Formats: sequence, C-alpha cells, structure tokens
Amino acid sequence: MRSSCHRRHLLFAAVCVLASATGLRAQAPPAPILPSTKIVQAGPVSLYPSISLHDVGTDSNVYNDGITPREDFTYSVMPRLFAVLPIGNGRFFGTGTGDFVYFRTYKDQQSLNGFFEGRYDFVDGIIRPFASISYGTQERQTLEIDERIRQDRTALTLGSEIDIASKTSLMGWVHREKTAWDPNEAYLGVSLAEQLDSTTDIAAAGARIRLTPFTSVVAVAEIQRDRFESSSEKDADSLRVAPYVEFDNGAAIVGRVRAGYRAFRPVHSGLAGYDGPVASVALGLRILDRLRGRVDGGRDVRFSYDPLQPFYLETGVLFEIRHRVAGPFELIGMGERWQLRHQRIGGTSFDGRRENTNVIGGGIGIRVREQVELSFTVDRRERTSSDPLLRGYERQRILASVTYGLS
Repeated sequence: MRSSCHRRHLLFAAVCVLASATGLRAQAPPAPILPSTKIVQAGPVSLYPSISLHDVGTDSNVYNDGITPREDFTYSVMPRLFAVLPIGNGRFFGTGTGDFVYFRTYKDQQSLNGFFEGRYDFVDGIIRPFASISYGTQERQTLEIDERIRQDRTALTLGSEIDIASKTSLMGWVHREKTAWDPNEAYLGVSLAEQLDSTTDIAAAGARIRLTPFTSVVAVAEIQRDRFESSSEKDADSLRVAPYVEFDNGAAIVGRVRAGYRAFRPVHSGLAGYDGPVASVALGLRILDRLRGRVDGGRDVRFSYDPLQPFYLETGVLFEIRHRVAGPFELIGMGERWQLRHQRIGGTSFDGRRENTNVIGGGIGIRVREQVELSFTVDRRERTSSDPLLRGYERQRILASVTYGLS
C-alpha cells in the first residue's frame, strides 16, 4: 500500500509537467487529475503508459467555413508515456506525448503533433531547486486560426523553492519560451511566421502557504517581456499579479484557480494597453466513482495573426461532466463559451473585431473496466463574428472514443 501511494505521488508530479505546457506560461506546474494507468518497472525507472483512440467519426465542417462547409471522416491517436527516475536527492520526470490526426478526404487537415519535457526536482532539504526543458510541435486549429499550420515551441525554466516555516515557502523562477511557425504557410494571406514568431521572457517570485495537506495558496508576481522577430508592433511588457489556490491530488477537487491583475503595455505608441482582471481555471472533480468532471477557462491578453489588430482579450470557459447512472454507463454533458475582443492599431481598448464561440454537446460513456472507457458523443459548435462573411460558421460532430489509462 505504501509503495502504491508513493508511486502515485511520483506520477502526479510527472503529470504536472505535461499539464504545465498548456496553462499560463511560467507558472509552477498545476495539479491535474491523476491518471490511473498500469505501472511498468524497468530497473529504477517507473513508466506510466496510456493511449487513446479518440474523436472517431464525422466532422461536418473541417475547415470552419461559413460559406462552403465540407464534411469528412476523422480520428486521432494519442499515446502518452510518463517516466520517473530517482537521481541523488531528487527525481527526474520525463514526459512524451504524440497526437496523430487523420482525415479520410482532406489530407491537408492531417497532422502529427508531439510534446516532450524533462524536469529535475530536488525533493529533500530546505532549498529545492528545479529545472525543466521542453519542446512541442503542433498543427492545430485555435479559436482564432482555423487552419492546421505547424508551430514549434521550445521552453526552459529554472527556479527554486525555499522553506521559511513549516507551512510557508518562497518561490522564484525564470522562464524563456520561443515560438516558431512554418515559414512556408499563410493564413488568409498572412504569414504566421512573420506575425507570430516570438520570444517570451518571464521572471516570477512568490510565496506558498500550505493550508491543508491538499490545499495551498500561492501569491505570485510576474514580469513578462514579449518580443517578435518581424512584427515589432506586437512587442509588449507586462506585470501580472495573480494569486492562486491549488488543490493537490487526493482531494475531491484537483487543480488550480487563479485570479488577479495584469498591466499590459505595448511598446507601439499607437496601441492602447490593458489594465484589468485576468484569470485561469483548471479543475478536475471526482466524487467517489459516481461523478467526474473538469472545468477549464480563463481571461487574458493573447497575440493575433492580424497585423491591423495585433492582440485580443480572450475570455471563456469549458466544462465536461460524467455521471454514472447504472452499472458501467455514464451520461456525458459538455459545453464551452469563448469571447474574443481584438485591439485595433490606433483604436481604443479592444474596439476591433469581436467573436463568440459556443459549444454544446453530450453523450454516453461505458466503463469497460477500471482503465478502459468507451464514449459516444455529439456536439455542435457555432462562431458568430462582427465579420460574419469570413469568420462565422457552424459545425457538428458525431464521435466515438476509446481510452486506456483514465483520469
């Protein structure tokens, strides 16, 4: 029992490494739901594999086109592997994730994505330094960019945590991330490499207070510097003060809620800045074996591909709830709502293009065994825009998935 618990804590830390790649940059790793996967022991290395065949079915509008929607059959295969290796007074956590997206007819929508990260943490002592390096490549649609165009992200983080009392510690880290888009690809006639290739530097410091074995409150201040290789009008400096509450693995709620203030200052004199609230939420819920769910979302400033509207304020939330009703059967409900408000050069604060994206869906899940699940879902997505001719669309998907290694 003790060995199993120890292994679960190791896996939790490894999963944190993966999840940190998708949250707000330069945060201490958030606490996602711990997957339940079979452990493979290879000498001192503990391996935690999982794989899913997901989103198998029809997509009514693979290009998010509001004029001539095109339907296709699609599926995705996503293998993941977490590795944990004790080294000296610390542990190395390695993460590898792949994602192959297939389309039967529209081959230009196919993509092969990958994410790799290595992190070393000292786990004993009053002073516990850590370091991580990651590389990821994605070809994916986003809320703003509808085509699947390759982008590479490389990141390095160095930091430390220092205990100053039994339940209080100080934290600090520096972070650099480089983003590079495919130089041969364009979206709506705009070169994404010219508009979005950039380097982000962040210096952060704060304090952690452990309220309970499962709950911590962290106060953090970050100074951020964004510089673009070919579109200097997007250059900006920021100060973000955003405390958060973190729920560790073992509680009914796992993850992080963060809210605070950001002072965003574009270097370009013709662009208005932003002073206001920012937030992020990444929570998982599990009540016994009857109810599972997750909530993700936030509010923050993002950079745009549009040279005339260099950035936008993104606000939104998504949720998924799974309720076991009888035997292995679960009811699934899901929804999303996102708003994008763009900033024009020479305009007032976020007075440019506005877009709203809404998703509603549901389905049935079947827990075949503890680590294997089938699901069948239907969802509908709609985007409305102040530029409806080019940006508005509707989309329906009918999908099935099978997953080994559940959360």
